[in-house]
Amino acid sequence: MREQSHSFILDHPDFVSGEVLNRPVGAHCASHRGSTERPSARDGPGPEQKLVWVGLAITALLALSQWPWATLSYLRTGLWILFLVVSVIRGIAVFASASRPPRPPNLPRRGRLPIYSVIIPLYNEANMVKQMVGNLKALTYPRKALDVIFAIEADDGLTLHALRDQNLPPWMRIIVAPPGSPQTKPRACNVALDYAVGRFVVIYDAEDRPHPHQLLEAAHRFSSAGEQVACLQAPLRIAPGKGFWSRQFALEYAAHFETFLPALARVGSALPLGGTSNHLRIDSLRKLGGWDPFNVTEDADLGFRLASVGLKTEMLTFPTWETPTSRFGVWLPQRSRWLKGYMQTLIVWTRRRSGLTLPHQLSLWLTLGVSVLSALIHGPIALLLLIQSILALCGWGSFISSTGLVLVATAWTSAILSMSVGAKRAGIDIRARDLILAVAYWPFATLAAARAFYQLLLRPYYWDKTPHKPEPLRTAL
Repeated sequence: MREQSHSFILDHPDFVSGEVLNRPVGAHCASHRGSTERPSARDGPGPEQKLVWVGLAITALLALSQWPWATLSYLRTGLWILFLVVSVIRGIAVFASASRPPRPPNLPRRGRLPIYSVIIPLYNEANMVKQMVGNLKALTYPRKALDVIFAIEADDGLTLHALRDQNLPPWMRIIVAPPGSPQTKPRACNVALDYAVGRFVVIYDAEDRPHPHQLLEAAHRFSSAGEQVACLQAPLRIAPGKGFWSRQFALEYAAHFETFLPALARVGSALPLGGTSNHLRIDSLRKLGGWDPFNVTEDADLGFRLASVGLKTEMLTFPTWETPTSRFGVWLPQRSRWLKGYMQTLIVWTRRRSGLTLPHQLSLWLTLGVSVLSALIHGPIALLLLIQSILALCGWGSFISSTGLVLVATAWTSAILSMSVGAKRAGIDIRARDLILAVAYWPFATLAAARAFYQLLLRPYYWDKTPHKPEPLRTAL
């Protein structure tokens, strides 16, 4: 690997990025990544995990066969208690994440600034190239210090031609990953990482519109923070459209990136990173072996891998805007991939000697664990409540108990509070109808969870690609 220069003087006329690579890079770039002892989704569950799962399954079957009603009653009570605890924690997170309205940081304009590498993994995204290049050109970071790398696959000639048609400036490069398996986003990012020359690196997706000052803020924050702060996550914001899926998706993002993640960051807990706009110290990332190419939520996995070696993640102020998922046919595969990746990450980080401290393990379960469990049970709970209400209206049973009503009301109130506050912080409009319709949105996650579990068993490393199309983003930067 070439010797790297990590900073430059703004008054210097030359950019020190190295050659443009428009050919497939060597296959070694994807194969020497990290230690063989690094936890990876490739390893699957360990023997002790399989033993626990089999034991729990046998115990549950025996209990259901011997004491069916008592077992179901205890299970229901346990789930209600879990939902109550999680609802309270998420409500607390809204207030724990509250702060005075952020002011733009003092951004350095002259003097010594670090070279910043920007990796954009693309696959079958020829239609997004023009918009992506335009968004990158809008960044206010000095051009002499930008090292933009488009990482594409060897079988994606259309995207390669679209990039070449853009007349890319010298600070943008194309790297073609060699054919190989698994053909995933993190593998392409690892290939590009070997050729990045910056001190810091950030990942953007094809549809992203990062705030023009985001790189300047990240460089400023890294320079003022200790080396222990190895990652900065920018808030991801969805510009909601008019449809049901896009508006619910936007509210979900607002609750997650504007309330829950900032609360975790404030208490110094591990964060499951978003799939884009995470800024990293490149030396720390390389020591960790880059991204796990076998994990389809390599971002969430990396967040806990950073925590496992004592490194911290904090939140940025300037956001990245994304286009909404507007159709169920697009939402379902995307959500399935996320849930499959969460399952993979839970398997990786609940093995023995995972390296996570107890607080970080708690964060793992409060984020990924609760997401998977909620997705699995939202549908059945909604169906049971609907059936019970219909039977009660027909005089064939009683409505939900007062305790159940209190728990449902608590969970819904917590969710509404989180979505409302998150939407306000994100600067997106909120409607009462959207909050009411959220109860119809959540049960669909069970379909995605079932699909994710099926793929985890039969196609664990398959990447469900989310298609994108260029469109104007309704934002006010």
